[in-house]
Amino acid sequence: MRLVQKLPQRWQKLAGEIAKFGVVGGVNTVINLAVFNALLLTVFTSGQLKANVVATVVAATTSYLMNRYWTYRDRQGESMRREYVLFFVFNLAGLMIELSVLGATKYGLGLTGIVAINAAKIGGLVLGTAFRFWAYRTIVFRTAPAPAVPAPAAPKAVTAPHHPTIAEVLAEAVPLDEQTAPASAR
Repeated sequence: MRLVQKLPQRWQKLAGEIAKFGVVGGVNTVINLAVFNALLLTVFTSGQLKANVVATVVAATTSYLMNRYWTYRDRQGESMRREYVLFFVFNLAGLMIELSVLGATKYGLGLTGIVAINAAKIGGLVLGTAFRFWAYRTIVFRTAPAPAVPAPAAPKAVTAPHHPTIAEVLAEAVPLDEQTAPASAR
């Protein structure tokens, strides 16, 4: 029996999402690194930050499609436009995390070799990916709110049946002589 099946249902779902997110992330990391290195070796030979921006945009586009239609396909969001905008906003934040690590390596530490730049790129990707997973799961591809179920009505207070007092009975009683008088006399 698999270990995941021993977990509570909620954790099983989370484990499945993490696994799918990991596959999507792996594929898009390869795409990101391939585009990044292709640009470093051709167009942006000294523009590591520019190459990173282009590579991230390409990978983010494929990532959105894979996450929307595979990882989080069971989550019907409120609006695809909302998802799309939020997805790219949080990818931009993830890109800023990556650029911070890459910039610190290049400009702060003065390391510009291909190995150092790629190590910084991978470190930034790891930090950015952790942030993106949290953002996608909790904000972008959130579960649609469940329809509102009205709260059950409060139980009505049980009251004891009213038993009239002798005074109430006598006050409402018709005098005995009126009960025996003919209807025409009343």
